[in-house]
Amino acid sequence: MKMDRIEKETLSRFLPGGVLNGFFMALGAMQDIIAKKALDAADWQITLLAMVWPVSNFFSIWWGRLLESSNNKSRYMWVVGFGGRLVLLGALWISNFYHLLFILTMVYSFNALYIPIQNSILQRNFRPKNRGRVFGYISSIATLLALITTVIGGRLLDTNEHFFRHVLASIGVLGFIGTAVISRIRINQQETQEKSSGIAVKTIIMAPLVRTWNLLNRNRDFALFQFSFFVYGLGFIMVVPVIPRFLVIDLGMTYTTAFLAKGVVSQLGLLFLSPLAGKIHDSRDPMLFTCIGFILISMYPLSLVVADIAPTITASIVMVFVSYLIYGIAMSAVNVSWNISSIYFAGDEDASMYQSVHITLTGVRGLLAPFLGYIVMELIGIRAVFILASCFHLTGALINWRMYRKHRKAVTIIPSEG
Repeated sequence: MKMDRIEKETLSRFLPGGVLNGFFMALGAMQDIIAKKALDAADWQITLLAMVWPVSNFFSIWWGRLLESSNNKSRYMWVVGFGGRLVLLGALWISNFYHLLFILTMVYSFNALYIPIQNSILQRNFRPKNRGRVFGYISSIATLLALITTVIGGRLLDTNEHFFRHVLASIGVLGFIGTAVISRIRINQQETQEKSSGIAVKTIIMAPLVRTWNLLNRNRDFALFQFSFFVYGLGFIMVVPVIPRFLVIDLGMTYTTAFLAKGVVSQLGLLFLSPLAGKIHDSRDPMLFTCIGFILISMYPLSLVVADIAPTITASIVMVFVSYLIYGIAMSAVNVSWNISSIYFAGDEDASMYQSVHITLTGVRGLLAPFLGYIVMELIGIRAVFILASCFHLTGALINWRMYRKHRKAVTIIPSEG
């Protein structure tokens, strides 16, 4: 990549800070297995745990509104660092499932600030031709750290599962260092002239909601793109509470085996393909790019159906690994789109609020999808959850395909000069 002075200076901090976030990324692969095995969580408790990340994201529009009126967005990384990283030190005193649930709720609520700040840095400090590639390279290296962390964590917990407290605390400290590094980036932006409207409760609560409604109503393309992600996300999240029971109870996987599938094989696509996915995203319509990603991810739950009907436990476990390999390949595209496609729809506007709306809608579907997955699992079975999830993914792909075709027609129509 050819980079100018601002891009090089930004990358010198953005790269190490983003890479250190890889330690935090390992948390998602570990938390439900830890809850199921070490804390003996029931299926309905795993469903609650699956809701923590998306529901906590609901607060993102308030964070986004705060960032939108700030002249120094990167300083809020300190908020992420203390509230969304160092709070994991509390894991040293976890003695039951509810302690873990409380700590993760705190972590993910403050972590909802991370991606909007990241998007502001990418939007303001990097040119369009470099954004996807920068994000891809950082994601790839961060994924490598997440992979290593997951492998070491799995081995430690198979030796003594009580070590999970120290693993989580270590992730918190290393993640905090990463946010501290990013907080030193100066975002290249014009100073906002917006005045604070006071601290009235009505203003604090209602202003971001009104801003979100106006944004979605005004930018219909962005609203429809968000609807496609909403539909896809129903399928993605409804599988989450089912996986621990499938891997731990039905297949009897150890920490090492489960972490290897969920946290290592599932990350191989992100590790090796993220730079390529970022480069393709920079040169393609995000709707077509996302459509392809959704089609690929639909194969992941379908392959889990094959794992469920396999004739032996060994064959099932092998198929689980194949499923997570497919998942990783698909997520190399979906991850790029999820994180930075909002910049395309924002245009010259502040992308932090657009991404905050995107993340908040993750919280809305997070209220529905885990319970949907749990209910379908209890009433019909695990296979039905996987099949329904794949249908949601394909529906999201269809919405993006129709958007892409509509935009292509609009571009190729040349108005007559009458």
